[in-house]
Amino acid sequence: MEYMQPNQMIVNSGGAGSLGYYIRNANPSPHPSMVGAEMPLYWELRDGRIAKRVPRSREFTPSQQSFPGITFSAGGWYGVRVRDILTGTVVVDRPTDAIFAHHGWRETTLAIKWPGYLPNRSSDASRRRFKVLDNNVPMTRQDFAIEIASQIRHLEDRARDKPVAHGWEDWAFSKNNVRASDVYILSAHYYRNAWVPELYVINMG
Repeated sequence: MEYMQPNQMIVNSGGAGSLGYYIRNANPSPHPSMVGAEMPLYWELRDGRIAKRVPRSREFTPSQQSFPGITFSAGGWYGVRVRDILTGTVVVDRPTDAIFAHHGWRETTLAIKWPGYLPNRSSDASRRRFKVLDNNVPMTRQDFAIEIASQIRHLEDRARDKPVAHGWEDWAFSKNNVRASDVYILSAHYYRNAWVPELYVINMG
């Protein structure tokens, strides 16, 4: 019987228990908008998976925002999964922050801006008005994460397997393309009259 010598073993230098794994988990990347950078095409999540940014036109990038955005992280890692937010299995960092209190608003608007989505004439499932002050109780960061996640799920329900604008077929909601459960929310930014979230999607191939 042959025995493997220690120098014959293949070790994952970045795997759990390794120095590389510890360094990466102890030092999550800052949100790009906090360091004056543009949102990258790809984003590494806490578990090492790589997510792809939902395309945005130039006018909807953090450098064009009206004022500082609202970020969503868990355990210091930016990016919270829609599925985890809706099931209550993840609580964002600083969840009770009254993030809209200083604006003095009672309501504001959320616009998902999903690429290729074609709203019908009677309704736009990607956009909605919502309360940020309800019975004098201000909306919190966790509440806002739930609001965004819920709207993404609502959009998926309305847009699943429906036609999309030409050239955006890869971003269609369907079992073979994008699912709301694969979407991560990194932040939301205000552009003139609406909050537009920065979203990333896993399993994009």
